[in-house]
Order: sequence, then C-alpha cells, then structure tokens
Amino acid sequence: FVFFANLPQYVKEPYRRFLENKIRSWWDFNGTPINLFIREK
Repeated sequence: FVFFANLPQYVKEPYRRFLENKIRSWWDFNGTPINLFIREK
C-alpha cells in the first residue's frame, strides 16, 4: 500500500501500525504481510 504525505519523514511507527491495523480490519488481511510505503506528495 502506498500513502502520500507532505512530509513523510514525520510519519512515525505508531501511525504506520494504526494504518496497518485499520487495513487489516477493513479487508480481513489477518496473517498476511502488509508493506506500507509513505511517499512525498
């Protein structure tokens, strides 16, 4: 999954975990590895 942010260096690990957990709950990806990429807008 690719997310875009104005300042990606400020997206910290707790927020990345939050996004990953939301993706898992929305689409039932339990047990599936998820890669999150935060790129500059």
